[in-house]
Amino acid sequence: MGLVWRLISEMLAKHKRAVFARVLIAAAVAATPYAFSFLGKWLVDEALQVTGPPAAEVVADEAEAEVIEENEPAETAPLALEWRAKTTEEKLRLLVIFLVISLSIHVGVTVFSGLSELLNARMVHEMVFDLRTRLQAKLSDLELGLFHREQVGQLMTRTLDDTGQIPAHLCNLVINTCTHILMLVLGAVLLLGLNPRMAFIVLGALPFYAVACIYFLPRLRSNAEALRDRLAAFNGYLVERLSNILTIKNYAQEGRESAAVGRRIADFQVLSRRQHRLNLYFDTSRTLITGLSTLAVLTLGFLNIRAQRMQLGEVLAFWQVTAQLFVPISALVGMATVAQTLRVLGERVYTILDAEETLRDGPDAIDVPELQGHVRFENVSLRYTAGGPFAVRNVTLDIPADSTVCLVGPTGCGKSTLIALLTRLYDPTEGSVRLDGIDIRSFRVSGLRRAVGNVLRECKVFSGTIAENIRFGRPDASQTEVEQAAESVGLHDLILTLHDGYDTRVGPGGMDLTAGWLTRIAVARALLTRPAVVTIDDTFSSLDEEAEQQLHRAVRSAAAGRTVLIATSRLDLCAKADMVVVMQKGAIEQIGKHHDLLAVPGVYRRMYMLQMGIDDIVENENR
Repeated sequence: MGLVWRLISEMLAKHKRAVFARVLIAAAVAATPYAFSFLGKWLVDEALQVTGPPAAEVVADEAEAEVIEENEPAETAPLALEWRAKTTEEKLRLLVIFLVISLSIHVGVTVFSGLSELLNARMVHEMVFDLRTRLQAKLSDLELGLFHREQVGQLMTRTLDDTGQIPAHLCNLVINTCTHILMLVLGAVLLLGLNPRMAFIVLGALPFYAVACIYFLPRLRSNAEALRDRLAAFNGYLVERLSNILTIKNYAQEGRESAAVGRRIADFQVLSRRQHRLNLYFDTSRTLITGLSTLAVLTLGFLNIRAQRMQLGEVLAFWQVTAQLFVPISALVGMATVAQTLRVLGERVYTILDAEETLRDGPDAIDVPELQGHVRFENVSLRYTAGGPFAVRNVTLDIPADSTVCLVGPTGCGKSTLIALLTRLYDPTEGSVRLDGIDIRSFRVSGLRRAVGNVLRECKVFSGTIAENIRFGRPDASQTEVEQAAESVGLHDLILTLHDGYDTRVGPGGMDLTAGWLTRIAVARALLTRPAVVTIDDTFSSLDEEAEQQLHRAVRSAAAGRTVLIATSRLDLCAKADMVVVMQKGAIEQIGKHHDLLAVPGVYRRMYMLQMGIDDIVENENR
């Protein structure tokens, strides 16, 4: 229950007044059946006098008759305690009063219930907004490895579905628990006041409820956890498949994928049906206990009427209070299920909220100063997971300011990882990365990522205009600055040929862009932040050779005065680089200029020969 208390203290603390108001309204509304029970007793026994005088009055009348026969004066009961048969007109008048009171109660319940629901809706919506905002902010701050370990669909389920359910369940748990406890206490007091002996019989049913809880609640919780996990896994699977629909169609695997989705849905339905069965059995056991207890009350009540120990109105009131008493008991038992569900949902969300932010700003983080662009990796090693293999190992690399460096090597050699380390998408497991001699962990992350313009391997655009996409990294940039960034990569004239120019919408609902357009927009977006260092992660590999050469020249021109790191698999781009760094298995294998590396046997020369199609040359690596 620790997590449930944490949810209460963190989420409901801001809404204490609203919660208190809702509890009062809910308690007043919930107490109306008790009021109707005693109104009914008054109507039957006092207003309509269905059963005639109480037994005590009959005995008093017989005693009075005996006294009169003995010619002795009889004591008259006080006027307030005398029972007198009412006329038909009086009964009708009291019946009208009863109807007016009942109608007033119903109107009041309707009005206050509506106000309570409005208050609850506002409170829940505010909590959902707060929780989703916190979770989204946390996801943005966590290291990138989380998104490799978790499917996007699962994260979506936690961000949208789980966060949407937690506030509603939390309000339901807290408000209904408080309300039903008040109802239970009030009902027990009323029963004891009406007939203590019968009240103890009713309260004796409570242990049976405890047995039902002990049996069903652990099973309900376990199945609820499995349901949530299965739903998240299914969402992740579905998003992954829909994102790769072209591959599925390309290999004509629609039928197999549909069957796989059907199997996952069937597995989910098995758990769902089991949850429904458990809830049904649980509810049935509670209904059975309630029914048997109510039947026992009615039986004893009618026996008391026959023995003239109770009036009909008293029995009916006791029966109605008993029936209402089991409502809070059943509800409180059900609240245990709500608490279990809330705990499951809370664990899924707080697993992310409590995750350690390894990339957070340090307490002494500083703003990024005006940088020259001198980059140095000092004995850098990185493991993506503790105890896992090294993605890069013992890398020491010094890159002078205003130089262009190409990082090359086979797939998985670690060149993209070095670029990710420079922008703190990851922090090194060992060693340090420095800009102008300063450890980049000393800088505020937001400032660092503006100072290092990173063009990612997959160039993405968002729904919006071309200008908005270029301006994404620097929302305050002027239109002139946006156009200058586009001009620097040869995109400006192309944009002007479009009907809406820079206001042309792209992404979902807009125009589809070619790889060349996407790459140029990504480079313009990076340059607009005025970075001292520009990194390009194999972005040009999706372009044809002519477009690649054009864009490469544009980037060299736009990046003048900046340090440029290019991770590439195309070695012809290395010819004009100031430095070529050859990586293999996470370590640096060779460093030098393009022509110098071609002049000596080694990894770079072999890669170049293969890429150029010169496969008839046999090299002696040991000479």
